[in-house]
Amino acid sequence: MSAESPVVCTKYGPVKGIRKTAATGVEYFSFQRIPYAKPPVGDLRFKDAVPPAAWTEELDCTVQGPAGYQFSKLQNKIIGNEDCLHMNVFTKSLDKGERLPVMLYIHGGAFNRGSSGVEMYGPDYLIQADVVFVSFNYRIGALGFISFESPEVDLPGNAGLKDQNLALRWVVENIEAFGGDPNNITLFGESAGGCSVHYHMISDQSKGLFQRAIVMSGCSLNNWSTIPRRQFSQRLAKALGWNGQGGDKAALEVLMKATPEDIVEKQGALRTENEKENHIMFEFGPVVEPYIKDNCIIPEDPLKMCRKAWSHDIDILIGGNSEEGLFSLSEIKDNPSIMENLKDFEYLVPLELDLVRTSHRCKEFGNRLKKHYYGDTEPSFENRDGYLTLMTDKLFWHGLHRTIYGRINSKKLAKTYVYRFSVDSDTYNHYRIYFCDKNVRGTAHADDLSYIFKNVFSDVPPPNSFEYRVMTEMIGLFSQFAANNGNPNGKVTDIWEPVGEEIGPYKCLNITNDGLEFTDFPEQKRMELWDSMYEKEQLY
Repeated sequence: MSAESPVVCTKYGPVKGIRKTAATGVEYFSFQRIPYAKPPVGDLRFKDAVPPAAWTEELDCTVQGPAGYQFSKLQNKIIGNEDCLHMNVFTKSLDKGERLPVMLYIHGGAFNRGSSGVEMYGPDYLIQADVVFVSFNYRIGALGFISFESPEVDLPGNAGLKDQNLALRWVVENIEAFGGDPNNITLFGESAGGCSVHYHMISDQSKGLFQRAIVMSGCSLNNWSTIPRRQFSQRLAKALGWNGQGGDKAALEVLMKATPEDIVEKQGALRTENEKENHIMFEFGPVVEPYIKDNCIIPEDPLKMCRKAWSHDIDILIGGNSEEGLFSLSEIKDNPSIMENLKDFEYLVPLELDLVRTSHRCKEFGNRLKKHYYGDTEPSFENRDGYLTLMTDKLFWHGLHRTIYGRINSKKLAKTYVYRFSVDSDTYNHYRIYFCDKNVRGTAHADDLSYIFKNVFSDVPPPNSFEYRVMTEMIGLFSQFAANNGNPNGKVTDIWEPVGEEIGPYKCLNITNDGLEFTDFPEQKRMELWDSMYEKEQLY
């Protein structure tokens, strides 16, 4: 085996990697585009992923594989490939005797965008720690989340999550060959990736495939994490030429003949104005499956799954960013009338409460929200901060908060560590700068990723900068949690305690420009406002 081009034998066949030097100066081995499933093309389009066919010739895994089909905002065009089910492994050591902890990442992107590509998720920072870092692509958009009610077509949905499940199984079966410990896997992910991590935590299909988890800025109890069953698959088929006759089988025939480019072009334009007003954010993503098969990932309401989740027995880190709602700034910039049409905020009341929008109770809850976030002022584009703060809570923090309460309520002994990322940099909060507004302040959704992964937007922060210190803190906290049997203390800090055993106010590790502090969760009062709209049996 060449030291520059190492070959590793996986369960399915040999793969050739390449030695690289990280931007941080660390040398490591890179293996990319390792197939963990058969290409989901032709007759396998939309179908559940199946393991790859074995090979005997050395497979070149020195170059990155393609993303799944999607519209790229950065490139302003449709990109990707249906043959996208590939794994990336980055490791400093191929010594099978050492067996490093494994950190397995699921990328975000609203289940419709994104990839594991090193443009956004470079291993340069994480690889400084003594871990094996693994990432992978899964099917996104309609190609990953088509769902039909009819058992006849055998597409209940969630193929993208089932891709992820197969990827987890691949890691358990193969990571030892790359110097990783298959019995010491930390699953982590952000946004839709965090939501995915949480789905694997509550789905019996993924039971025992990882030993701990980090849930970042997304979970199964967020209002966008489960798509309501509103026949989006049938609507897509009609947009592609289906005449509405012949049921799901005929609709599927149209979808099978369509080009992936046409599917991507049509899939994001299916929501009605009423659905947009009700903050149904996208058409394709996880669904409660309409009938149960052996590999069903989401058999029922995620809240019910949370209550009996196998993962109450594993330690987790869970948290988000202080101004997640800056995520919504581009939407109201493009359509300022959103701010003028908020009425009495009744359309911001959670849909899952199942209240008629014109009902007295819904309007009462809406006015409660309006009063809390706006006081006696009226919302407008110029006065948008209240709305963006509300969206921080509605889209992200309240779901995370309910998940924390559910963990406490389980009365299990596993630990739940809460963090809050509140770092505001002129140059390294890349999501805020490039996708929100370079002139606003705060810590937007996905800004934390710039301190965990190297991306194309900038070089490694200068060693004497607070950004560099934050990067070393994040890598230290996360890798220590992975390596230290679920305890994040000992390397960066010794102050982080898990939440207590009673429902009520809790503390978090607040990560700021000035350092780390273990403090009362600053958004607690806002969480109590949202809690007040739920009956206890609906909340956790």
